[in-house]
Amino acid sequence: MSRSDQTRSGLLSLGSPAARQFLLCVAIIAAFVLVMVAGWNHYADQFAAREEFLLSPSDILITTPPAWIQSNVLSDSVEEASLPEQLDLRDRELTSKIAATFTAHPWVRQVHKVVKQYPAKVLVELEYRRPVAMVEVEYVEAGTVSRGLIPVDVEGTVLPTGDFPRIQATDRYPRIHIDLKRPMVEAGMKWDDPRVAEAASIASLLVGHWSELKLNRIVVKEDGGRHYELESDTTRIIWGSPPGQELPQETLANHKVQVMLQKAAESAISDNNASPALDLRTAGRALTGTGPVRR
Repeated sequence: MSRSDQTRSGLLSLGSPAARQFLLCVAIIAAFVLVMVAGWNHYADQFAAREEFLLSPSDILITTPPAWIQSNVLSDSVEEASLPEQLDLRDRELTSKIAATFTAHPWVRQVHKVVKQYPAKVLVELEYRRPVAMVEVEYVEAGTVSRGLIPVDVEGTVLPTGDFPRIQATDRYPRIHIDLKRPMVEAGMKWDDPRVAEAASIASLLVGHWSELKLNRIVVKEDGGRHYELESDTTRIIWGSPPGQELPQETLANHKVQVMLQKAAESAISDNNASPALDLRTAGRALTGTGPVRR
């Protein structure tokens, strides 16, 4: 055996200084890893339970609901979503989970933002639906046919009926008369008849003036093409097309409202005396026996 071979063999033997140093390093690293694992096991539960990362779903802060909402949007949403009793800010999916929780509520039109803050706090910016009309429907109860009112927003979305006392539903909001059929969808979903959304878009422009104009309801007319009329005790008011769908040469929706307010101020449609028919499609000129705008 050559001297060089003997030298390499000596360096690799367990009794050599180099081998002893190597084994010592391995032992130190192994001991360090064991200490770290033991320390993590000891403190992991305490770290995970730190209160500044945890909050109850009931502590979520949402945009204050407007006065017309009587439901508890926060508690209803949390209960329906079956959220856990504690939420953790360190959960990467937390904002999407909370957004989905409130998106499902029938009063919420849109979740604009979910923000996590430290220590544990979650802020949710919501856009709420606004009621603009009540749709007249018929239903059978205890063998008797009765009529009821179902609230909708400007898009024809069905709203929770329990938030509206009967007198409020009757007196405050425009009524829509289509075919008296009850919707085949639940609250928070759009009415399955598009005519409801069209009538609701008209109601949204009139809801603030409904009592002043002494109107009764919005009705759909299918003769000569679909259009809408406003029932009044004293005159026939032809509204025409839904806002944004006006025919060529038809007066725009905002101007129709101004014409009605002007006529009301002149007592043309708000007194107790019968008045000529008012066709708002032709800039509000009081007309009697004049045919409708061609469709």
